[in-house]
Amino acid sequence: MHELLALALLLLVPSQTAAKPPMPFYDWGACPFEGCTYRRWQAVKPVTVWTGRNHRHVAFTVKSGEWVRGLTGVVITTRPGISKVLVKITLGNKPAVNVSPGDLLYTLHDLGEGFDLFWFRGKTYSDQISGEPDPDPPPPDSQIQIISRPQYVWWAKIRNAQGQVGWTDQTERFTNMDQFAGNEDMSGALAFFRQRN
Repeated sequence: MHELLALALLLLVPSQTAAKPPMPFYDWGACPFEGCTYRRWQAVKPVTVWTGRNHRHVAFTVKSGEWVRGLTGVVITTRPGISKVLVKITLGNKPAVNVSPGDLLYTLHDLGEGFDLFWFRGKTYSDQISGEPDPDPPPPDSQIQIISRPQYVWWAKIRNAQGQVGWTDQTERFTNMDQFAGNEDMSGALAFFRQRN
C-alpha cells in the first residue's frame, strides 16, 4: 500500500528534471532573427559549405559576391539559458502561459526584437526575455531574472547555382537575409550574431 502511495505522489509532483528541455534541442525551420527569411542570399565573405551539420566533409565553397538559395535551417541549442520568474505574469502569445514566482524558464534561442524561444513544462513559447544576465539580487522592479543565456548554433541548408546542396554555420557571411531590409542592410542579422556570441 505504501509503495502505491509513493508511486502516486511521484506521478503527481512534477520533477525539475522533467521540466528541462532535451539537449541538444533542435528548432527545425527556424530563421532566428526579426525579418529572417530563407530565399536568395548573397555572400559578403567566402563561405564553407559542408555535406552535413558538422565540419567533416566540404561540399563546396561560396565566393564573396556569389548568390545562393537559403532553403531551410535549424537552430541547435546545446545549453539552455535560465531565467527565474519573480512575479505572477502571463507570457507568450498564441499560446500564452501563466507563470508564478520561482518558476524557471529555459531560453533556447533569440528570435529577434528582444524575443526568445523558451521552454516551460514541456512546451515552447515566445516572449520578450532577451537581455544580459541580471545581478543577484536583481533590480527591485524586475519581473524575470535572467540568470544565464543559451548557447546555440544556426545551421542553414543552401543550394548554389550549380545545384549543389549543403549546410553552413557561417550564416553571418550572407546578406539579403532580412525581408524588411535591402540587399546591403544586414542590421537584423548582425544584431542576432552579436547576441548569440
